[in-house]
Amino acid sequence: MSTISVPAVDAEIQSLLETTDAGVFPFYGLDAVLSSSELYARLRERPDTTFDGRAEVNDVFIPGPGGQLRLRVYRPATDHDLPVILYLHGGAFTYGSPEAEEDHALRYALDADAVVVSVDYRLAPEHPYPAAADDAYTALTWVAEHADRIGGDPQRIAVAGVSAGGNIAASTVLRARDRGGPKVVFQLLLYPALDSSMTSSSVREFTDTPVLNRGAVEVAWRYYAAGRAPYASPAHATDLSGLPPAFVVAAEADPLRDEDRRYAERLSEAGVTTELIQVPGAVHGFDLLFPKARVSRRNLEDQVRALREALHP
Repeated sequence: MSTISVPAVDAEIQSLLETTDAGVFPFYGLDAVLSSSELYARLRERPDTTFDGRAEVNDVFIPGPGGQLRLRVYRPATDHDLPVILYLHGGAFTYGSPEAEEDHALRYALDADAVVVSVDYRLAPEHPYPAAADDAYTALTWVAEHADRIGGDPQRIAVAGVSAGGNIAASTVLRARDRGGPKVVFQLLLYPALDSSMTSSSVREFTDTPVLNRGAVEVAWRYYAAGRAPYASPAHATDLSGLPPAFVVAAEADPLRDEDRRYAERLSEAGVTTELIQVPGAVHGFDLLFPKARVSRRNLEDQVRALREALHP
């Protein structure tokens, strides 16, 4: 069997991994965190957040398939209707919250000039698939039907997701296409977890990469979904035609790298306008954990640029 070498981590990120208190990931590895009740409890703590007043931040509660569903809405201070970005946070399907990725949401709202609706979806293992996917699709249909409540334009909706949220974002646009649901004009998928079969070269052989390794990927899929249904594992969708244009980010030193590249290739082969950026030396979650690193700043600018071009043509 052929092997592939693990790419070197960007020097600045490597230094930050060794010297910065960036939470529990860099020091323990996500596989160890998910296996430790003490560390796992820390991941599930909802952080305090602050914002600078340039955006209104409100929680909206809507009927969801599992009960009340919270949407955290970020809206720049303006009287004009704005495009909407439905945002799905990351967290290996098992943790995370809108508050944990507030900086991302605010960056998109302010710099892409959009209303960001971050979904507080249900988490595994208490709520395995299809809970999170159902919550996200419910949020999408609510946004399309009630955009006026949040000052949004229902004709300009993008779906964005990070890691596990990238899976849920991809699932949401697939479901919208298949059901003739709300029109989505763009999908932003950041190092998404897409393939439950875990057969790519990078996920097989990146067993000791920082932040995310094969062991962590195995745990996350075991908690969320073991099957190959396309809404659980979008890589197993047989037809990717008719989907909205896509921007896909793959991190070079990430076990998910190869499945992300392959999904972007399949989108393009299906006639979907697709931009793929592989970030050299980046680890999984690089832009969230180390937003001030040069590679993170560059990629965040690319993310915002892609959203602006799609939502403000």
